[in-house]
Parts: sequence; structure tokens; C-alpha cells
Amino acid sequence: MKKTLFTLMAVLMSVSAASAWFDGGVGQTTGPDGYKKTDANLTFGSDGIWFRGALMRQDADAFSKALNTYSLRVGREAEFYTLAGEAGMTPSTEYMTGQDYSSTFFGGDITFSLTPSAGGKGRLAGPNAKVASGGGDGIARVDVGGGIKHTMHKTEAAALETKTAQTEYSLFAGASVLMARVGASWTGYKYGDDDTTPVVGSINGQALSLFHATNALPDASVNFRLDLPGYPLVTPFLSYTTTKYKAAIKDTDAYTIGAYIDLNMVGANVMYQVYDDGNDKDSYVMLTAGINF
Repeated sequence: MKKTLFTLMAVLMSVSAASAWFDGGVGQTTGPDGYKKTDANLTFGSDGIWFRGALMRQDADAFSKALNTYSLRVGREAEFYTLAGEAGMTPSTEYMTGQDYSSTFFGGDITFSLTPSAGGKGRLAGPNAKVASGGGDGIARVDVGGGIKHTMHKTEAAALETKTAQTEYSLFAGASVLMARVGASWTGYKYGDDDTTPVVGSINGQALSLFHATNALPDASVNFRLDLPGYPLVTPFLSYTTTKYKAAIKDTDAYTIGAYIDLNMVGANVMYQVYDDGNDKDSYVMLTAGINF
């Protein structure tokens, strides 16, 4: 699948002259115990159709090799909706001595704009949300949607192979209210009969700390977000995510503050997050830079 993703992206790049637009970005997240996450993505779009290839690389002091996750999203952008599907994989990696991890996943989502002035230029919530800009009077726009993602986690150690089938169901909504943009989402998790613990979990597309995810099966999560557009060049934002887990794992809370910096063709995202697992509070810092044409 990794070769297929690279082939598709190479074809898209070869015909970039006929594409209406493209954008891309690279980001780095750092945390305790040597935790590092690198994200890179590239998107091509034309006539309401877009393709987005992405790489997520995660590493930590306790890991002998980094985990690389490759994905491809394909979407259809219309006046009142965005429909997208995705597929990806983490190739088998001996992330700890004598223990390999791999995964494959696929899913899809749809977002509807309930207001007549939607315009189809990015949504206010969900995986296809765009950076907030400007402001308005009253409730200028409302977007709602949902999605599903199925992941098969697999670990191998000596002659033992274990698997976990994980399915995520999500609902989300966003609104432009006065000079602010608000959003909320809920994600529920279901598992197959083989409830071995996955190495890497995710909440609303953002990877969890490797260490906590190694010992937890998420059950449900809720996220709230507030963007404050209207300032010159900068859009501050606040976010809060709470997650419940199966078994006797304590709930976790993530408090995030950050800002988007918009310089027309160049943009940046700076974020600081406090992650509370019920025992300790850890800090994470993320910096992302991107370009679009």
C-alpha cells in the first residue's frame, strides 16, 4: 500500500500544471521522554476534487525504531457538502526489541453546510475544517457531519501474533457566531473480539502520547474548540478534549492554546498542550508551517 500511495502522489505531481491549486505543510510536535511527532502533507485540487497524501512519524526514547504512518485522502468539494474517503497503513516496525507493530485503516466522512452562504471553501468542523478567517453578524454559518474509520492493529512478538480491530464513529458540528467560530465533536470506539491493546490510538485525528496509548483502549471522547478570527495576521484558538477508556484506566484531559499565523501564501500554526492522564500532567509543543498556491 505504501508504494501505491507514493505512486498516486507522483502521478498527481506530474500533472500539477493542470491543477487549480495545491498546498502542503510540515509540522513537529515534541513532548516528554523524547516524544517526537513529525507530520508532512501535500494536497492537489482541481474542479472540486482533491487528493491529500500525508506522513506521520512518531518516536520516543523507549522506542528502538520510529513508527511511520502513510495515508491518502480523496475528497469531493461542493457548494453545500464535502465528501471524503481515506486509507493508510503503518508498515511493520520493530519499535521495541523483539516486538513488531503494524496497522491498516480506511474510512470516510461527510460534512454538510446548513446555511445558504456556505460557498464550499472549507468547512467549520470535522476532518475538512479550514482555518477561521474574518467574522460576521449573528450566526453566519453552521456545518454538521459525521465519519467512520476502521483500523486493524497488529503486534508480533516471537511466535505470538495479536490483533485489535478498532472502529471509530464520529459526529461533529461547527458554527460561525458573531466574531468567533465554535466547534464540538464526539467520537465513540468499538473493538473486535481480540481486545489486545493497540500501540497507537487517536482522538479526532490527533495522535495520543505513545506511552499512554500503549496501555489504554479509548471508549469515547468529546472535543470543544473556539477560534477567534478577525485579528490582523493571527487567529488565536482554544481547545479541550476529554477521553474515557475501557477497564480501569483513568480519564484523560487535554487543554490546548495556540494561534494560526496567515501570511497569504505562507502560514504557520503554533500550539501548546497540557495532557493530564489523571496521575501526571505533561506538556506538548507543536509548530507547523505550510505553503499554498
